[in-house]
Amino acid sequence: MRGLGLGLIVAWLSAGQAIGAESAADAIEAFGLVGVWSIDCSKAPIATCDPKSGCGARTTYEMPPSRVPMIKNVVGTLIPGVGKSFETIIETATRIADDKLRITSVQVGVPGEVIKLAWFRQPGERWETVFVKAGSKYRVYSAQSEDGRKISARDGFMYAPPPDTKYDAIPTNWVRMEKETPLFERCPN
Repeated sequence: MRGLGLGLIVAWLSAGQAIGAESAADAIEAFGLVGVWSIDCSKAPIATCDPKSGCGARTTYEMPPSRVPMIKNVVGTLIPGVGKSFETIIETATRIADDKLRITSVQVGVPGEVIKLAWFRQPGERWETVFVKAGSKYRVYSAQSEDGRKISARDGFMYAPPPDTKYDAIPTNWVRMEKETPLFERCPN
């Protein structure tokens, strides 16, 4: 009888923690991520890419009525007036500190449709990303595929494949860039 009572107490405590756990939607809202963000809000979302100033872009974190959080991206290309759009479903979101949020997400679509580089994030891949707040802005602290084979950021710095990497190959070694990951600012549109 004593074992049964102890088992019920443990089960009750476990259920209480699960019930009180913060949902992905709640974590994203509490972190302040819902809305439209960009590295440079003054550029049009589909502004043509330029080697010196980059591309136009917008990242929108949405909380639809279904409460399944989504990320919608619009990015400029090398072709004037032509942008690329893609959506990502956020599967989990957890605040790991007051200023850090970890999400697990899967991009929607067909691999190679948006980006043909095999070493770049592709639809269907599960990625883990950690965001860190910097005042009213945020940056990506780390981002990599779930299996760790692809890395775009670590410890607040951008990562890239070695310069001689072919478009259809996934490198085994990644190069830490000198640049920190950029800050994202909230855009009015």
